[in-house]
Amino acid sequence: MTDVNVFEIFTPTVPAKLTFVERQEVNNKLVDALRTPGKQIVVYGNSGCGKSTLLINKLNQLYENHITTRCMDKMTFDQIVLDAFDQLNIHYISEQKTAINETLGTAIKADYLAIKLNIDASLAIENETTSKRALPIQLTPQRLATFIGALKCCWVIEDFHKVNPEEKKRFSQMMKVFMDTANEYPMLKTIAIGAVGTAREVVNYDNEMRTRVSEIHVSQMKSHELEEIISKGEIFLNISFSKNAKRNIIHHCNGLASVCHQLSLNCCLDENILKNQETKRTITNETLQHAIKKYIEEESDSIKMAFDTALKRHREVKYDNCRLILEALTKANENGMSHAEILKEIKNKSPEYPASNLTIYLKELQTEKRSSIVRMDQASGKFLYSNPFHKTFATLLFVSKEDIDHAQIDKLLPETSKIFETFLNIIKEELKQ
Repeated sequence: MTDVNVFEIFTPTVPAKLTFVERQEVNNKLVDALRTPGKQIVVYGNSGCGKSTLLINKLNQLYENHITTRCMDKMTFDQIVLDAFDQLNIHYISEQKTAINETLGTAIKADYLAIKLNIDASLAIENETTSKRALPIQLTPQRLATFIGALKCCWVIEDFHKVNPEEKKRFSQMMKVFMDTANEYPMLKTIAIGAVGTAREVVNYDNEMRTRVSEIHVSQMKSHELEEIISKGEIFLNISFSKNAKRNIIHHCNGLASVCHQLSLNCCLDENILKNQETKRTITNETLQHAIKKYIEEESDSIKMAFDTALKRHREVKYDNCRLILEALTKANENGMSHAEILKEIKNKSPEYPASNLTIYLKELQTEKRSSIVRMDQASGKFLYSNPFHKTFATLLFVSKEDIDHAQIDKLLPETSKIFETFLNIIKEELKQ
């Protein structure tokens, strides 16, 4: 029996391969878009829902090559183009890629090398501590499209939502160039991956884009899909999660594949399961309790920071809108709350609270500006916390000091109060400051 490493099975921070789950409806949409010449693609969804895993697995099935640009805050259009150009280096220059190079037109290869020489030789700004490479006039969107298309390659742009609006507009215009260049290079594509709303941002810049861009929404995973991740892991590692442990992992994931992978991995590490077992091992709900506690301890700073960002008041207004909304959402069941239900809950405290404020700030709480702490379920239209642990943290955060001092947490969280002892300690520290 070939050894399989547990880190190859449960992969919370990299795209899953061995435990990749086919999600038929969205898979079909993506494959159809990848096969359609000239069709550019925007893949969007909440963080941790499996966008990158889905895309990478399908690209590996359909494409010989792809390059990936990972966007960062304040990244410019020119920097994005230069990053793509740099990644073509290995295909156009490396001696290890001679077989590929021989298939390229001599003129295209010569153009690429000439532009590279130009970039390497020019500095737009240079001083003792910094230097900035300039985008040469020869490196137009048309030329970049030709360089990528000649390799039968596609270009993936991750975290597209981080790019500022003006740069997105330029990128949207470049997408049109790639569409037209696909007449000569049918495999040529750009694939932008981003948070909810990304597709609208791209398409809204130009009405002509509406029929030429495939907008693919990757929703949270369904319970049976999350169970399939765990089941595949059980087979590879020769382990068995107890019925309660499996059910509770799925419950705590809130549809997020990344959390499912992390909790499953934590369970294995807690039991010192580092590879496939010779004799079947069982993981109990008690082990899961330890795994959740470890997850919370590791994520507590990130979760606290997310709330700090979400609750920050940028200016003085009559209502502390984000706080009112997040507090109301702690009353939601596992299916979330509708706009009307949230408004009703808020009005219990603030009877004059306007519905228009709720609409504006609910939308804002779904953006990076507010840590994307809230998400909307596309099917039901209901709102809920993006991460179930955020809801637990919020439940503790918004209770009164007296409730905490008098140990009322068992009443607030009757099923999971022991698991979230770490969160309670964080809140107590906050109250001391």
